[in-house]
Order: sequence, then structure tokens, then C-alpha cells
Amino acid sequence: MNIAVFHDHFSTLDEAQKEIAEHQLYPIEMAVPPVDNQSHWHDFSTRIYILDGELQITDISTGSTLRASAGSLVEVPERVLHAEFSVSGYRIIAGMTVDPSGLTGPVDLDPDLLS
Repeated sequence: MNIAVFHDHFSTLDEAQKEIAEHQLYPIEMAVPPVDNQSHWHDFSTRIYILDGELQITDISTGSTLRASAGSLVEVPERVLHAEFSVSGYRIIAGMTVDPSGLTGPVDLDPDLLS
């Protein structure tokens, strides 16, 4: 499964929160500072709802770079190599398949650990 972006998917924080609850995901809201990171992966899936700003996410397996801005939903399946870029940062609410309060180590995992 690849990364997908759905533009104009939602309009309000309440809509995003409702959808996260309907999918029985764990919510987390955060402001992400400017980022330009290398290829990495996560051992959980995430639905990212962009509230403000813009994110460029590159799906390493396809080589495609997808852009997401306010109102976009970004689906990042677990174990998919990707890289993220944002000049000025962005604000999100995300639904995760794991409880973020239980995460103790780095969430951006080294590509060499992906088997």
C-alpha cells in the first residue's frame, strides 16, 4: 500500500476528530516545525489531517512527491518508506493505530531496520 493524499477532504477540526473516532484511531494534535527529513518509516499507520500549512511527502517506493495543505487527508500506511518536507511547518490532527502516549522511542525508524 502506498501513501495517498485526498485534497479538500474536510473543513473543520470537528469533522477530522469525528472521522478519527469513526476509524477507532488514537488522536494527536500537534504543530510540526519546518522539516526536511530523510527516508524513514513507522511501525504504525497514520491518517494525517492538515489543519494549517503545507506538507510535501515523498513515497520512496513510487518516487512520487505529494503535496497536502489545509483540508487534506494524508494516509501513511505502516512500514512505508517516506520523507517529509515543509518550509514553514504545519499543524495537524492525526489518527494513529497506536496510542501516542505509549510511544517511548523514536517514531522515525531507520530504513535499514525495515525487513
